[in-house]
Amino acid sequence: MVNKFVDTNIFIEVFVRFGNKSDRCKALLKEAKNLQTSSFVFSEIEWVLRSAYELDKRVVVKCLKTVISSNIEIDNKMILVKAIEFYESHTVDWTDCLNIFLIKDDNVREIYSYDKGLSKFNWVKRLEP
Repeated sequence: MVNKFVDTNIFIEVFVRFGNKSDRCKALLKEAKNLQTSSFVFSEIEWVLRSAYELDKRVVVKCLKTVISSNIEIDNKMILVKAIEFYESHTVDWTDCLNIFLIKDDNVREIYSYDKGLSKFNWVKRLEP
């Protein structure tokens, strides 16, 4: 069976909007047959909810956990679970968190960056060129 991709705006409809369109999106996700999404969508969800809707980090984390616990097929699902847990309990940017967990899975232990916040991840050494 062919999967169908679920884009960011469908999740945003579910999390912050109301009405007929939102109801249809909720029904689609509830059924969750042959649906898939990507780790990039998680980054978009986090950014839109935090920036455009100015939602608190706790609410954003709850939304991310809702998606990750669904029956939707998600690439890098276990990495996302770990990244969400770390993001929830630390003061870090979501994209930094996701990138660090992705490179950890690839056994990368050094990263070139001027972002001093990356030093919060004790398994990767931040280097400056």
